[in-house]
Amino acid sequence: MRDPGGDHYYLEENRVSKDPKDRELLLTRLEKDLSDSFGNVQNFFGNLLMGSKFRYRDENNESREATQQGLVGACVDFFKNLGSALSLGFWRSGDEKEPQGGMERLSYVGSKLNKAFLSDLVEGIPQSVNHMAKNLVLAGLNLVQVLPDATIGNLEEGRKLTTTVFDDGQVMVEYLTDVIPSGNAWFRVHASSLLEGNFPILYNLQMPEHLNGDARWQYVRNTPFRKTVETVGTLLADIASIGMTGQSGISANQNCVKQRYVVAAGKETGDPLAKVYTRI
Repeated sequence: MRDPGGDHYYLEENRVSKDPKDRELLLTRLEKDLSDSFGNVQNFFGNLLMGSKFRYRDENNESREATQQGLVGACVDFFKNLGSALSLGFWRSGDEKEPQGGMERLSYVGSKLNKAFLSDLVEGIPQSVNHMAKNLVLAGLNLVQVLPDATIGNLEEGRKLTTTVFDDGQVMVEYLTDVIPSGNAWFRVHASSLLEGNFPILYNLQMPEHLNGDARWQYVRNTPFRKTVETVGTLLADIASIGMTGQSGISANQNCVKQRYVVAAGKETGDPLAKVYTRI
C-alpha cells in the first residue's frame, strides 16, 4: 500500500478489491496500469520537493495516510534545525516553545543538532533520493504491464499470470530499495543507541511490532518475519557494497603501480617520452 501498484489495490479509493470482475474489461486494466504509473511519477516529484503521501496499516489494521519527507523538505528542515541550534533557541520555526535557562537551552541545542545532522542530513536526504529512484522504477514497471494486460490479459489465466508476475515484481522492488544503503529498512537495521547499550541489528530485533513516535518504525508492522528478511537483506547489501568498494580500490592501486613503473623506467633509461607520458 505504500506506493501505487498492485492489481487489486486502489489507493485513491482506499480499498482492496478481491473481485476478479474488476479486471475483466480491457479498458479497466489499462486505466489501472496508467493510473498507477502516473501516481508513481507524481510521488517522484513529491519526494523531490516537500514529500509525498503514502498509506500504511496501523496497530488496528486500519488504513491510514501519512507524508514522508522530500529532498527539498529535508534540506529546508536541516537549515531550520541548524539555525535554531546556532541561535541557542532564540530563533525557532513553527510554534515551538522557547527554552528557558542554561541547561534547557543546551539540551535544546543538542536535540536540534541531532535532528539537523542525523535526521535530516544523514537519513532524510539519502532516503528521499532512494524514494525517488523507487518511484521511477515502479512507474516503468506499471507501464510495462500495459502490454501483457492488453494481450494475454484478455484470457483469465493470462490475467492471473500477469497479476502474479507484476505484483511480485513490485514487492521485490519495494524490498530491494528498502534494504540497500539509504533504504528505510537499512536505517532500521543499523539503528542504535550506544549510550543505552543498544547496538545495531540487535536494537531493531528487540523492537516491538508497533512503535509510535519514531518514523523509522511507526509506519510498519515490525513482525519477526519482517525483522528477519530485512536484517538478512541489509547485511547482504552491506557485503555487496564493501565488495564493490574493494574492487574500485584495487583498480585504483593497479593504476598507481603502473604510473610508478613508468616513472621508474623513465628515470632508469633517461627516456624523456616516458616522463612526458607519466605527466599526461
